[in-house]
Amino acid sequence: MTINEKLLQIQMELKVPKSVKNSFGGYKYRTVDMILEKVKPLTEKNKCALILQDDLVLIGERYYVKATAILLDLESDTNVATSAYAREQLERKKSDDSQLTGAASTYARKYALAGL
Repeated sequence: MTINEKLLQIQMELKVPKSVKNSFGGYKYRTVDMILEKVKPLTEKNKCALILQDDLVLIGERYYVKATAILLDLESDTNVATSAYAREQLERKKSDDSQLTGAASTYARKYALAGL
């Protein structure tokens, strides 16, 4: 099976319902941890590994976290990848700088995973 066929298998079987509710906005969402919990057995079954990596990228005058989700076929050493970007907020009450970067990383990772 090719990497694209394995990706299709994983996409067809992966179900991650939006079960966490945002009390402020009133919408439901899924977390990165929820996605990873459901996808790990599928990557094992299809002999793949899922790798997440972050890079800081300067665009204009602002830094963005570029998260890349890579699905690696362990049998052929081929991969497919997608990236997503998130910008740190300038400030956020009750958050220090590392928490701002962490929140941007989490957001970018979630959308990189969704893109994959």
